[in-house]
Amino acid sequence: MKRWKRNEFSESSLARIWKQVSEHDSGTISAFRYARNCGEGQRYTRSENESKNHRLKSQLLALGYGVTPIDGVYIENYDTKDAIEVREDSYIVIDLKDSGKLKNTLIALGTQYEQDSITYSKPSGEYYLISTNKCPQGYPGKGKIGVQLKLGKSFFGKDGEFHSKIRNRPFVFESITQNRIDRLIDYSIPEIRSIKYFAEEADKIQYSICKLK
Repeated sequence: MKRWKRNEFSESSLARIWKQVSEHDSGTISAFRYARNCGEGQRYTRSENESKNHRLKSQLLALGYGVTPIDGVYIENYDTKDAIEVREDSYIVIDLKDSGKLKNTLIALGTQYEQDSITYSKPSGEYYLISTNKCPQGYPGKGKIGVQLKLGKSFFGKDGEFHSKIRNRPFVFESITQNRIDRLIDYSIPEIRSIKYFAEEADKIQYSICKLK
């Protein structure tokens, strides 16, 4: 995957993305997972993870969110003997329509894709790591969905890097991988029809979160 360096990623492009993050609810999520069954089962292949991530993006677009790919490093089963570093393709997700549903959407999709957690932030404010599975060693939930851990403020570096100011946390997002925010209206009619195939499924997942806690 191409990583945008400083001479390729203009500050104006970065500013546009950061402006949206500063004005709307936003968060980060990935469908990548090292292995099934809370990391103890059969490993996912790169192809399987990429396929799940493509499906995740389609669900997010179908629900009307803006989506931007980002490179990440995550520690599954953080602070346990089974901790493992996983490099994963993630997404910054922005609630461009101000629906107020992004937090529940990310929690529900994080649960669907076996993630330990997602991040969520209100405009220009503190952001949170929120647990999304019931794995006994999942961080920060340790078996519970919806546990929130307050993190420091996020920020973009000059070369497109997206950091957490808090050290020793289980993740760091290294760089944005494209200089725009994808929206459903940016796609062709055939592509939109394909993406909207996931809309009903994603909507059901979003409103089932209360049953998952």
